[in-house]
Amino acid sequence: MGTSKIAMLSGIYLILGMYTVSFTAADRNNSSISESVANSIQAEQIARTGISLAMTKMGGTYSSSTRSYGAQNATVMNGSVVYSASQTGLPASQSQVTSTGTFAGKTITVKAVFSYDRNRWRLIRMYVPPTA
Repeated sequence: MGTSKIAMLSGIYLILGMYTVSFTAADRNNSSISESVANSIQAEQIARTGISLAMTKMGGTYSSSTRSYGAQNATVMNGSVVYSASQTGLPASQSQVTSTGTFAGKTITVKAVFSYDRNRWRLIRMYVPPTA
């Protein structure tokens, strides 16, 4: 009778041990996914900051240097952003800004179209790609 109790308790401990190992692996996996999503969101926010920096650079001036300019770099929120403006394929009163934010290995690119109206640049549309 005593050996059957020991065998039964051993089986129960074995099953509990397997559940514990499974829960620990699932917890690590969930933590990794959460960290990846958080880093993607932070990279997107940095890219949006680049759009704001571009709008500041464009200011209220309508000239060839504000409608189109090369890559500008900035370090923000423990990440980096590169933004530029281009008028290729757009009407004379519009400019497209491309901003790429990088944070902890994640990179997100945001594009925005600005229109010059009433002595200032206005954001008329923004495209943020879905994060995976």
